[in-house]
Amino acid sequence: MRSLLLVLALPLMSLASSSADGEWSWKMASPFGELNARAVMKVEDGKLTGAFWLDDSRKLEIVDGKLDGDKLSFTLKRNRPSGGSMTYEMTGTLKGDAIDGSAKALEMGATQSWSAARKK
Repeated sequence: MRSLLLVLALPLMSLASSSADGEWSWKMASPFGELNARAVMKVEDGKLTGAFWLDDSRKLEIVDGKLDGDKLSFTLKRNRPSGGSMTYEMTGTLKGDAIDGSAKALEMGATQSWSAARKK
């Protein structure tokens, strides 16, 4: 009986450990140097919400976020200091306490890779 419970519990344990919930250290190379941010994400019923903080005054909200299995996707929009805004389509693959992904800057047509590590 105990082994049956373990077999039934393994898929649930796997789902819990694959969640993107939590705080992440995020980084991405850019033509202006490496970008770093603190990201906080939460998943509920496949919907990914949260925000990225580039510094104390620059917070980017996650829009249209989704987590499907280990694949996540969301949009980030930031206001440019010179006016206008930038929209980034973000995708990534969750691997335990790490995420590897790509960001497409829609206004520039450029794509850049990014990564995140779960803060412990």
